[in-house]
Amino acid sequence: MKISVILAHPRPGSFNHAIADTVAATLRKSGHNVIFHDQYLEQFDTLLPFNEISRDAASPSVIADHRREIAAADGIVIVHPDWWGMPQAMLKDWVDRVLRPSNSDTFS
Repeated sequence: MKISVILAHPRPGSFNHAIADTVAATLRKSGHNVIFHDQYLEQFDTLLPFNEISRDAASPSVIADHRREIAAADGIVIVHPDWWGMPQAMLKDWVDRVLRPSNSDTFS
């Protein structure tokens, strides 16, 4: 199975990093194909530009790549801290940009 593991924590060595690393290692050991993203290490762009809001808008390549990966995944694991009862802004923005309907992306 293809499993996407998304980590959203700003401090390397955090408990969230340990959880995500353990999840990814365990999944790999069980024979799964793991795609691992550390949003802070990858410096995921959190700004949703106006020209990307429309359903017909073209997606930047990194966003389109994330969408294709998620569409092809059999499972998704998201590891993040809970700040004030919700995920932090970087993960929220990832959700807004990646996990949304779009007419411009095609998946095969």
